[in-house]
Amino acid sequence: MGKDFYDLYYYLYNEYKINSNKLVVINEEFSFSRNTKISININNEVVNEFLSRPDEEYIEAMAQQSIYQTYLYLKNLEKESKYFTQY
Repeated sequence: MGKDFYDLYYYLYNEYKINSNKLVVINEEFSFSRNTKISININNEVVNEFLSRPDEEYIEAMAQQSIYQTYLYLKNLEKESKYFTQY
């Protein structure tokens, strides 16, 4: 399920033309039964985390939600960087 999610996430990441100099890490941990826990991390902070199910519609919905959360997080970092002046 992790590969299916990664493929959808990567496709959406490119489709929405998200371009960041931050590293986006997708982790998959085994959980109960046929479920796994998938988390998206940026700068060692969890942006989104969920328990996956072997359901294609669910994985597509979670990929959409994860892309949205990633976009918001990166835009927030960009906005914060404008407030700080480095000397």
